[in-house]
Amino acid sequence: MIKFRFIAPNGPDYAAERMLRWEVLRKPLGMPPGSEGLPEDDQSLHLIASIGKQIVGCVCFFPETETNGRIFQMAVSEEYQGRGFGRQLLQTLERSLIKRGVRDVYLYVRSESEGFYQRMGYNGEGDLIKRFGEMYRLMKKAFPQSSQEEIFPTYKEA
Repeated sequence: MIKFRFIAPNGPDYAAERMLRWEVLRKPLGMPPGSEGLPEDDQSLHLIASIGKQIVGCVCFFPETETNGRIFQMAVSEEYQGRGFGRQLLQTLERSLIKRGVRDVYLYVRSESEGFYQRMGYNGEGDLIKRFGEMYRLMKKAFPQSSQEEIFPTYKEA
């Protein structure tokens, strides 16, 4: 059974979360361990998904104001991709953000992940930009201040 929980950047699971971020997001780009760490890590929320003692997914959120911020470095272990864990992870984070008063978020996604985020209610803005040798798009989502159904529409498979 998958469990979701927030961890502290100085907590016991932080090193494993960073390793997952590196393995999924940076290693395929030929970047060294440590490249997954960002200056804003200490001020960010870190949500992990675990099965037993294994961390199988993670996502981070950096609050820029009381009502806005950036989602970054969402990663799901390769062996658990395609099973809905990413959707559950993102929805869990979004529900927590709404409870905290966050009204809108943004993120930069690799071009191959755009469809996933569109199905999750994110809208692309502007042209693709090149970062770390990959193409990324800015995507945004505003959380309606009404029913949960409007905030979390039924996920549509591609």
